[in-house]
Amino acid sequence: MTAEVPMFQHNTKQAHQLMRSAIPLMVKLNIPPTPYNYGIWYEYASNKTPKLNQVVDRALRRFGSLPAFVSRELFHEFLLPEEFQQASKQGIALKDLAVNLETDTAVVSRELKKFNHTVQQSKKVLKNASDPAQIERLAFLLEQGTFQANQAIEQFERSLSAAQEELASLRSELSNVKKSTELDAMTLLANEKGFERSLFSLVPHAEDDLTLLLIDIDDLHGINQEYGNKVGTSLIKYIAKLLSGHLPEHSFLARLNGGRFAVLLSETELSVASKLAESLRQEVATQKIRYRNTKTLLRPVSVSIGVATLFGDESPTELVERAQHYLLYAKRSGKNCIAHHE
Repeated sequence: MTAEVPMFQHNTKQAHQLMRSAIPLMVKLNIPPTPYNYGIWYEYASNKTPKLNQVVDRALRRFGSLPAFVSRELFHEFLLPEEFQQASKQGIALKDLAVNLETDTAVVSRELKKFNHTVQQSKKVLKNASDPAQIERLAFLLEQGTFQANQAIEQFERSLSAAQEELASLRSELSNVKKSTELDAMTLLANEKGFERSLFSLVPHAEDDLTLLLIDIDDLHGINQEYGNKVGTSLIKYIAKLLSGHLPEHSFLARLNGGRFAVLLSETELSVASKLAESLRQEVATQKIRYRNTKTLLRPVSVSIGVATLFGDESPTELVERAQHYLLYAKRSGKNCIAHHE
C-alpha cells in the first residue's frame, strides 16, 4: 500500500526545516548523498513513517551505516509510489529529479563537512590563542565558512522548491495513470486493484461498521452458452448500472471479475447492510431484460450475495474471505439469495 512520495508532501517551509535536519544526520553518519539516501533521511527526519525509522535504526545497529542495497529497497518500499514504477514517462522524470537532487545534496554535504572541519580546527586554536590578529583571522574564516555553507543550503532550497513544482505536475499526470490502472474498462467501475486500494484504506479507520457485499450473477456461464458471450457482456454492464443506481451515496462499487461485484459500505452495520443486500437481490430478480441487438428476452436473471461486517482487528484479507464464504453458502443454498453471519 503504500501512495504519494512523502518527502514532497510538506510545504516549502517544512521541507526546508526537514532538509536542514536530514543533511547533518547524513554527514554525521557518513551517509553518501545519493537520491535514495536523501529521500530516506529526509523522511527519517520528518518521523512521519515510524516503520521506516525502525528499519533504519536496526540497519544502523547492524551495519553501522546504511548500505546501498538497503537504501534502495527502503526507498522503493516506503517512498516510491506504485504509479511511478508503472509509468515510464513519469519514472524518467523522477529519475532526472533524483539526479539533480543528488548533485545539489553532494554540494551541500561537501560544504557542511568543510565548515564542520573549520569549526573544529578553530576551537582547537582558540584554546591557546592570544594574538588579536590570529583571533581576527579565525573569525574571518568562520564567517566565510558560514557564508559558503549558507549559500549552498539556499541553493539547495531553491532546487527543492523547483523539484516540488515539477513533482506537482507529475502528480497530476500520475492521477490519470492511477485511474487507468484501477478502472474496469467494461463497466467503468473500479477494478479489483481499485477495490483493494479502497478496502485497505478504509479498514484501519473502521470500527465494526465497515461492511462488504460480494455480489455474483448466478449462472453467468450458462447465459453465455445459451445466448452468446456478447449477451453475457451486456448483462454484466446492465447489472453494474443497476447496482450503481441503487446504492447509498457514500458506498464504493467495483467489478472484480466475470459477473462478480464488490460493494464497500462505510459506517453500515450488518443489519442495515443485509436489508440493502436483500433489496438489491429483489431488484435484479424482478428485471425483465432484453438483449438490445436481437430484442431477445433473457431468462430470469438473479444474483447471490455474501455479506460480511468487519470484526474487531480483522484484516482486509480476512474480511474478504468471510464474504466469499457467505457468497459460496448462498450459491450452495440454491442461488438468488443472500447469506451472512447470524
